[in-house]
Amino acid sequence: MKKRMKQVIAGTMAALMMASLAGCSGKSQSSGGSDSSDEKITLKFSFDQGVGEPTQKIVDNFNKSQDKITVETVLLPQDANQVHDDFVNKLASEDTSVDIMGLDVVYIAEFASAGWLMDLSDALDSSITDTMLEGTVAGATYDGKLVAAPWFTNSSVLFYRQDVLDQLGAEVPDTYEGWMELADKAVGINGVEYGADFQAAQSEALVCNWVEYVWNNGGEILDKDGAPVINTDNNVEATNIMKTLVDKYAPSGITTYTETESEQVFKEGKCLFIRDWSGFWSSGQDEGSKVTGLIGATTLPIGPKGEEPHSCLGGLDLVVNNAISDTQKEAAVEFIKYMVSADTQKEMTLISSQPPVVKSVYTDTEILEEIPFYENFYGVIQGGKSRPQSPQYAKVSDAIQRNIHQALTGEMEVQEALDKLQTEVEELSK
Repeated sequence: MKKRMKQVIAGTMAALMMASLAGCSGKSQSSGGSDSSDEKITLKFSFDQGVGEPTQKIVDNFNKSQDKITVETVLLPQDANQVHDDFVNKLASEDTSVDIMGLDVVYIAEFASAGWLMDLSDALDSSITDTMLEGTVAGATYDGKLVAAPWFTNSSVLFYRQDVLDQLGAEVPDTYEGWMELADKAVGINGVEYGADFQAAQSEALVCNWVEYVWNNGGEILDKDGAPVINTDNNVEATNIMKTLVDKYAPSGITTYTETESEQVFKEGKCLFIRDWSGFWSSGQDEGSKVTGLIGATTLPIGPKGEEPHSCLGGLDLVVNNAISDTQKEAAVEFIKYMVSADTQKEMTLISSQPPVVKSVYTDTEILEEIPFYENFYGVIQGGKSRPQSPQYAKVSDAIQRNIHQALTGEMEVQEALDKLQTEVEELSK
């Protein structure tokens, strides 16, 4: 009997010890946060490896700057679709293994409409957002709420042959009509064979190009309530301007060109102007380019009904997983404020050349010494706008690509293509 009692007592004590140990070492399903004020909070920050090295340097500096939060980076492949799918899988299952994400700006509406993103409106008030480019803040806003923090951006630019304009004694045009008239005179000068160069392959690049023609002729894709307004007279006229450039002023293969093909033709000295992302200022004048030192940059042209030029924005925003704990969210906000501060934005620009979202960086003396192009680029990017903000963006993009490409190749009339696109996007909006 005594032996039996000892066994029971021993078993009970062992169980109590195990329970005690489990209580001391127990962890939630979050990415490492702790409710104890004595322990560091660990945040997991996930983004694509395309900006991995410079971002890691910034994160390391943050970790050295204080003793309450540690940020660990989780790199994903440099593939927008893979990154998108990884985040969707995690957030849809309320996975809390990631706290902060670098999200492509085109997916903000999709993620916000699903309730996956923390509302940052109170945490990042106007004292912060007013320092940023207006277009980037608009793109980070959904249903009246700031659901993302602009991190870094990009914008298209019209690059042109300054040497050709100088030889013609011409001023830089600010309308499509003006550029067409100049192109008629430029062919044959300093190797120019074509007037226009851009991206018209059935791809996301085509979406970026087409929305600019629409905006710059006073049109929109979606109205303020998210309803499609695609087949308007303004947009038909804008698309016809783009088709005229395809038919009469661009290389014959333009409807197969993405950035790579269009850049190669311009670097060979064959085109008067190219619409491309800001990074082409450097890559367009690298070793082997025939136009090094001959390039100028300006805003995109406007159409007959346009009032001011707009360019398409790209880039990544910082978003917070809405499923993590309040403690983790508070820490995430502190990290984001560090990332969007003027000092950090300047540092990121210097080590990555990614265009910043904070306006003051573009006029900083040190930045202009390193990247003199920003003196002109600042005027361009201030007119930047985000692509249509739709929870169904991937499907909207696909519909634009198919229908606009068919209009440009002549498989459909422009009016027919826009009518069909209007119908498709209306169905997606239901």
